[in-house]
Amino acid sequence: MRLTVIGSGDAANALGRGHSCYWLEEVGRRAVMVDFGATALAGLQRFGRSPLELAGIVFTHLHGDHIGGFPFLYIDAMFTCLRSEPLRVLGPVGVEARLRELLRVTYGSLAERATPFAWELTELRPGEEVEFCGLKVRGFAADHQEPPEQPLCLRVREPSGTTVAFSGDTAPCDGLLQAAADVDLLVAECTGMKPPFGRHHTWEDWQRLLPTLSAKRVLFSHLGREVRARVAELLAEANDPRVQFADDGLQLIV
Repeated sequence: MRLTVIGSGDAANALGRGHSCYWLEEVGRRAVMVDFGATALAGLQRFGRSPLELAGIVFTHLHGDHIGGFPFLYIDAMFTCLRSEPLRVLGPVGVEARLRELLRVTYGSLAERATPFAWELTELRPGEEVEFCGLKVRGFAADHQEPPEQPLCLRVREPSGTTVAFSGDTAPCDGLLQAAADVDLLVAECTGMKPPFGRHHTWEDWQRLLPTLSAKRVLFSHLGREVRARVAELLAEANDPRVQFADDGLQLIV
């Protein structure tokens, strides 16, 4: 499986990076994206990817830097890169209502217009596993928002058994550790240097957690300004061959 980092920045696009989102593909299958923030469509074009290669999107949670690009993808599929095949969407509880509301706010009556493609929305609850575009996707409870929101950490498994976990946005929690157990790659947020930093992981949190992780590789992403500026220093400090920091356009073979 190949992972391409379409965006590696935080909600504020620290130091010019795109909102965190990821393109997953394997030989013989169409791609799936994890999250699709406001900069995602521009990122796809920047890195030579067509939205028509995309089979579906999995959302970790429903904040704007993770779902905000959906209306642009929708309009692109209607009028520019004309789509005929279904666009499948998997996300936490409330994903359909939130995306439809977002479309109405951004494009008004166009949100109600019939599309030349179907879009199929499925909710994923913590503890559930579903088959999605040929992959197995399991959700775990993240600690990022108040109820009734149900943000997710994810574990994605391809048929051969390769597994990639995504933290989404979350404070340290059991759900993330469960999602990351024994995976081939953990894509984990590292938004700030030290707590308190809202319900986000910080470098100080990861210094404590890294020795306990059984993930084979760890890619830090969703990087805030200070973290991004200190990447070389933090790599030396970690002194862990599993650790890497994401940048826009980075590709990994998992």
